Amino acid sequence: MAITMYKGKNSKVVDNRDVRQHRKDGWTFHAVKEPVKPKRKPKATLKVEPEVLKTTIEDLPGPEDFQFNTQQED
Repeated sequence: MAITMYKGKNSKVVDNRDVRQHRKDGWTFHAVKEPVKPKRKPKATLKVEPEVLKTTIEDLPGPEDFQFNTQQED
C-alpha cells in the first residue's frame, strides 16, 4: 500500500517497504504548514519639496521716486 509522505514543501508517494528509510531521512506523514507572514504595508509618506522663494533687494519708494512740485507758488 502506498503512503504520501511530506518533507518541507515536497511530497511524494512512497511504498510501504520504503517508509522507514524515508522517516530516517526526515520525511513525515503530515504536511508541515509554515506560518504565514503578514505582508508589510508601505507607509504613506508625503513627498514635499521645500519651496525656495527668490528674494531680491529692492529699494523702498522714497521722496525721489515721486514727482512732487516742491516750489510754492505765491
